[in-house]
Amino acid sequence: MPASTELTIGYFTVIFDDRTGWTGGLLVLNRGGRPVEFQCTLPVRPSRAHEILFGATLRDHLIGEVIGPMLIKKCRTPLSLVCCDQIEALVLGSTAGVPVALVTEAAEEEEGPIRSDMLVGATSVKLVNASLQVPIENAAAIEAIADRFVDLPDAVEPFERIREAIREAQSQIARAG
Repeated sequence: MPASTELTIGYFTVIFDDRTGWTGGLLVLNRGGRPVEFQCTLPVRPSRAHEILFGATLRDHLIGEVIGPMLIKKCRTPLSLVCCDQIEALVLGSTAGVPVALVTEAAEEEEGPIRSDMLVGATSVKLVNASLQVPIENAAAIEAIADRFVDLPDAVEPFERIREAIREAQSQIARAG
């Protein structure tokens, strides 16, 4: 576990698979991009009643209110910043006690282009090779954190590590079952 003064950056994403459901992953990196901690959930399969009751907001609920908070609560490493690639995860910034930023380049890959109307009250902060969309009121604090991650090799690639680790865990579960 890093010293309390060491900065860490958490990468959070959720993947959906028709067979298994919704699985979230949180990869915590040090300033050099090395893993400090990894957490993932078991697949979450909402019931048909949940699908009916939540309707079009089911994805928002699962990512921002169920899976994200669960992973951040399980995390043993103090987080300086959480980067996400799904706009639904931005709600974590108001409940997680840690600043949350959307990595624009990763979000465009996964969710389609980010429109300005989707991020009302947000501004852009640079993190290595990426742009973070952050709430205006948190921009200065997040910029100060991002400026200390100059040794981070890539600000987008960690999302692929999470997806690959989740796929590996799911294949191990399938082989054991």
